[in-house]
Amino acid sequence: MNSSTFRGLQSWLRPYAAALQGYFPGLTVTSVYRSKSEQIKLWNNRATNPYPVAPPGTSKHEHGLAWDMVGPPEQLEQAGRVWESWGGRWGGRFGDSIHFEV
Repeated sequence: MNSSTFRGLQSWLRPYAAALQGYFPGLTVTSVYRSKSEQIKLWNNRATNPYPVAPPGTSKHEHGLAWDMVGPPEQLEQAGRVWESWGGRWGGRFGDSIHFEV
């Protein structure tokens, strides 16, 4: 795994995110930190986005406390269960199966 994969994620959270991805090599990280302007762009184009988008100012991505991973649904669900067992919050519980946050 490239060490920059989780750049933008809070430093204390990176080892946990990296370990989770290491357990599920079929999952690919697609998004970590987003600036407010990036979140605004996603929000403004949410009708064409296949995944849910949080309103600007409410996304954990804007604070380096979330990342998205894509891959086979069964692996996302398994990763979500592991993440929750570690105390994290998995977006699959609220309709966003690619989302992992604290």
